[in-house]
Amino acid sequence: MYRTFNPVNNNVIKTYYYLSDKEIEKKLSIADIAFKKWKNISFSERIQCLLHLSNCLYNARDIISCFITKEMGKPINQSRLEINKSISLCKYYSNNIDKSILFKEISSSYKKSYVMYEPIGSILGITPWNYPIWQPIRSAVPNLLIGNVILIKPAINTTECSLFLEKMFLESGFPKGVFQILLIDNNKIEHVIKNDVIQGVTFTGSCYAGSIIGSLSGKYIKKSILELGGNDAFIVMKDIDNIKKVAKLATKSRLNNTGQACISAKRFIVDESIMDDFIHIVIEEMKKYCRGDLYKDSTKIGYISRSDLSDKLNQQYLNIISNGGEICLNLERDDNFFSPSLLKIKQNNTSFLREEEIFGPIGLVISFSKEEQIPDIVNNTLYGLGSSIWTKDLDKAEILSKKIKTGMVFINELVSSDPRFPFGGIKKSGYGRELSILSITEFTNCKTIIMNNL
Repeated sequence: MYRTFNPVNNNVIKTYYYLSDKEIEKKLSIADIAFKKWKNISFSERIQCLLHLSNCLYNARDIISCFITKEMGKPINQSRLEINKSISLCKYYSNNIDKSILFKEISSSYKKSYVMYEPIGSILGITPWNYPIWQPIRSAVPNLLIGNVILIKPAINTTECSLFLEKMFLESGFPKGVFQILLIDNNKIEHVIKNDVIQGVTFTGSCYAGSIIGSLSGKYIKKSILELGGNDAFIVMKDIDNIKKVAKLATKSRLNNTGQACISAKRFIVDESIMDDFIHIVIEEMKKYCRGDLYKDSTKIGYISRSDLSDKLNQQYLNIISNGGEICLNLERDDNFFSPSLLKIKQNNTSFLREEEIFGPIGLVISFSKEEQIPDIVNNTLYGLGSSIWTKDLDKAEILSKKIKTGMVFINELVSSDPRFPFGGIKKSGYGRELSILSITEFTNCKTIIMNNL
C-alpha cells in the first residue's frame, strides 16, 4: 500500500495498492498474448490507433492537466503544454513514419540481400514523475508502432496520471495488454526484468537508479536504454546583440517545470565582460516567477514534487555555499516551495559539482575570460546530455560544438526534446536514443537476409 500526496500542502490525495506477485504474472501473461496478436496487425492499423490516441488526449486535456498539477505541483499552463507536446508526438509519428523503415535492401553480389527490423516482444518502461504523460508516451509510441507492447512502471507519486493514460490507450482502440500500467514497488523490478516475457528495458530517471537498472538488464541479457540526468551548460559569448533576450531565455530554461527537467540550463557559462549585466537581468527575471495559485495561467513556477526531494535540494544549496558559492539571489524555502535563486561559482571551485544534478530552481553562473576555456568548463561534469551556445558567430559555435561532450548541442536555441531529432546523452547521462526515426528500431531484431542461387 502507498499514498500519493499533493506537494502544495502534503495532504494525501489517494491510497493505492501494489500488485501482488500473482497480479504481476497475470499482467506479463496478458502482455505476451497481446504481443502475439499486435505484431501481426498492419502498420496502417497501428497508425490509426495512434491518431485516435491523439484525439483522446486532446478531448481530455483539461482533465489530465489537472491531474498533473495536483500530483506533482506543476503550474496548469505547463501541464497543458505537456499534453500538447504529447499530442504533437503522436501526430509526428502518425504523419512521418511508414513501414518502409522496417525494410532496407542492401546492394551486393548476392541474388537478394536485405535487412528487416522485427519487433522483439514486451518492453518494460520505467518512467519518472516530472513529465508523467510525456515520458510514458515518448517511450511507448515508437515501440507500439514497430509492433512491440509495453508495460509502464510509473513513479508512484503520479499514479492517477498513469492510470488515466492507460484508460486513454484503451479508448483509442489499442487492444488490451498492448499498453499496461504496472504498479509495483522498486523491489519487484528485478522480478519483472528477469521474466522471459520482457525483452527490453527503457529507463528515465536518476544516474544512481539508472546504474541499477542497467546492471539488472545486463544480468538478464536484456537490451536497455537509459536516459539519465543532465548538467547542461548555457554558454553566452560577448558578441551577442541582445543580452536581455538571452538572459530571459536562460531564466526560462532554468525555471521551466520548476527546474525539474534533465535538459534545463543548469550552468550559465558567461563571458566575464558581460557577466554583471547578465546576472542583473537574470535576477530581475527570476523575481517574476512568484508563488501563486497553480490553477491560474499567470503562475509560472510550481513546487518541488516530493518532500524528500525538497530536503535534498535544500542541502545541495547549502553545500554550494559552503564550497564558496556566492549568493546573487537568495533562496527562500517554504516546505516544498523554493523561490528561484542564483549562485556564482568560481572556475577553480566547480569540481564538487561534477556529480551533482540540481533538480530545482537554482541557477549557477560561471565566468570565462578566454573562449579556449569553454570546453574544459563545460566538460567538467560526469554528465553529457545537452548544451546550448549563444553567439552571432555560427562558424565559431559549430567548431565549439564539436569539442563539447554531450549528446545534443543547440546553437541559439534552447535544448528541447523534439520528435524529429534523436534525444539522449553520453557519459553518465545514459545511452541509447529516444525520439526520431532512430527510436523506432532501438528495440527490434535487426535481421539480415541473404539469398543466392544454387
